Amino acid sequence: MRESRGSIVMVNSSVLRYPKRACGAYKIAKFALLSLAQSLATELGPQGIRVNSVAPGPMWTDKVKDFIGVACGLARDVAAGGPRRGAADMDVRRLQSPEETTDAVLFLASDPARAVTGHCLVVNCGEYHH
Repeated sequence: MRESRGSIVMVNSSVLRYPKRACGAYKIAKFALLSLAQSLATELGPQGIRVNSVAPGPMWTDKVKDFIGVACGLARDVAAGGPRRGAADMDVRRLQSPEETTDAVLFLASDPARAVTGHCLVVNCGEYHH
């Protein structure tokens, strides 16, 4: 990895910045992952290796569709409105797709992000601002 001046991108969670009830242990584990990424950025940076993380919010997947449907009292009807119906309070009025989260990971691993290390990029369509 030293020869290629590589990059490590860890996948974290938006629970870091937007806590949910009953997620205490999960949040602690994700803060440990954030701390690991930042520590590795400091330790590996002199060798040309960058380390970052991505903290995605809820993604528009079948599991989330079902959860939003139940949480909003919409049951299976949520599918009729798509991701916008369950994300009315988000800035862009939708949930990101898994592919959009992947794009953020690929960006952090790419040359255009060669000066970025020790960062946690929140990908959440404006669910909250960091």
